[in-house]
Amino acid sequence: MAKKATLLNELEKTYAKVRAGDAESLHNDLVAVIHEHNAAIYDVLFVLDIIRFELMQAKYKEIMGVVKLTDTPPLKKEK
Repeated sequence: MAKKATLLNELEKTYAKVRAGDAESLHNDLVAVIHEHNAAIYDVLFVLDIIRFELMQAKYKEIMGVVKLTDTPPLKKEK
């Protein structure tokens, strides 16, 4: 039983490290894009809030069985 608990703890630690690495990579990519656009902080926060809303809405619809969430997030078409 102790061996099983140790194995689960190691698995959780490994998963947490992978998630932290993914989050760090995403953070760095977003910072690069924001810096490239020389965006104002208000615009950045507004756009991040819109993205958050769209992703949460898509996940809600997936959970409720309205649509299936694909690997690609909802994107706005450029005009």
